[in-house]
Amino acid sequence: MAPATLALEMIEISKSFPGVRALDGVSFDCARGEVHALCGENGAGKSTLIKILGGVYRPDAGRMRLDGREVAFSHPVAARRAGVSIIHQELSLLPERSVAENIYLGVEPTRFGALDRAKMRNGAAGLLRRLGSTIAPDIRAGDLSIAQQQIVEIAKALAVEARILVMDEPTAALDDVDASRLLELVRRLSGEGVSIIYVSHRMPEIQAVSHRVTVLKDGRSALTAAIGDAPVGRLVRAMVGRDLADFYPARAAAPAGPAVLNIRDASNSRLRGVNLALCAGEILGVAGLEGSGKRSLAQAIFGDEPFESGAIEILGERRAPPSPRAAIELGIGCLSDDRKREGLLLQQSVRDNAMLTQRAFANPLRPPNASPMSLDETDALLRKLDVRAASFDQEIRLLSGGNQQKAIIARWLARAPEILIFCEPTRGVDVATKAAIYKIMRDLAASGRAILMISSDLPEVIGVSDRILVMREGAIAGELPGGASEEDVMAIAVGHAAETPALVS
Repeated sequence: MAPATLALEMIEISKSFPGVRALDGVSFDCARGEVHALCGENGAGKSTLIKILGGVYRPDAGRMRLDGREVAFSHPVAARRAGVSIIHQELSLLPERSVAENIYLGVEPTRFGALDRAKMRNGAAGLLRRLGSTIAPDIRAGDLSIAQQQIVEIAKALAVEARILVMDEPTAALDDVDASRLLELVRRLSGEGVSIIYVSHRMPEIQAVSHRVTVLKDGRSALTAAIGDAPVGRLVRAMVGRDLADFYPARAAAPAGPAVLNIRDASNSRLRGVNLALCAGEILGVAGLEGSGKRSLAQAIFGDEPFESGAIEILGERRAPPSPRAAIELGIGCLSDDRKREGLLLQQSVRDNAMLTQRAFANPLRPPNASPMSLDETDALLRKLDVRAASFDQEIRLLSGGNQQKAIIARWLARAPEILIFCEPTRGVDVATKAAIYKIMRDLAASGRAILMISSDLPEVIGVSDRILVMREGAIAGELPGGASEEDVMAIAVGHAAETPALVS
């Protein structure tokens, strides 16, 4: 690629932290109008490289150029003024402010020294139209769906005329339909000349939207290639140093055991007429579009937004948990789909996070007066799940997303629940950690646990589940066997297939 076409050049970038060399002579560039994917395992150096580009960190060595001009950013504001905008996986909109106020945050238009709200609203409306969106500029940002918030974040970047747009796991919280719309928007922006660095663990998206791809491994560049020369197998080998055979563990040959959770004609304000049976030893997947009721189903079973009618049986007894505490005491564990906000105490240690449910509740497998699992037992469980940390005493916020997720799994395994709800179990984790989490789930099912897996990742649902329930408009619209085609799942999700009622035992 000719140097004159390059919008961004990062040359021999190195960065170290105490005890860790995060980047070691990494070079990365992006042409005008190019979508250049950046991928690698958690801890490979992607976040550090992006934070250097965004002015959060200064490199220990190396240089950066924008449009051939040498730059060095000492603050994120300097990077933004130079045309670099980063859309983080955890969106940063202010929920109580309007869409227009969020789009122009920090660059508000003024007239005679006062805020020009009319210009701000009109400008926001124009940017949203450019993105093909009908979001009203005056609506509260907190009232938007995750997909709509992504659109507002992109509009926010365009408001400062970003020439280089970094998108960090932009589809992690989106269902397949919204993800497809976002990918189309990425293509459109690329066609308008915006240079896009697309950070993702999702191989199909990288293949679909990128022109080139760079893989980082252990702080070094392991591969840079045109997307046509980088099939998924080559990318996975570059990321993990080996082929990932049997990415999805084989399903159990033996039939599932008896139903441990039965729900009949259950409803609340978000769900209607839910019927399902979850059996010991199986992984029951739940698919559906954004807003279909997947998340509400997990919340209802776990007592966060309980069912208001219908019959719920747990381990053969009719009992509906009125709260998460009651659900835990009945032997249900739940991994939240938002581990940062709902699943972790970020300032506390890895060990403290793993012991959270032990300290809050008595373990049903131990005598009533027995103490919680010891520190050594907790550490052994964390090691068994391959939670990688410099020390289990370090703050969990310093771990990669995959290691944080495995620490939360350890928390629940310490209580030995009969029923586990996994909401978006591999959101924001790398390919190797996904495979590890799938194996953990399959081993749990083989030991007799019942797992309800709710996921927006359709290949995950198809590859991991023994059975698949498809939700639409707050109800279960149909059931399919594990391994069903994506077309069959989507046909039920959008209402283009004959409905097949879920089985209830």
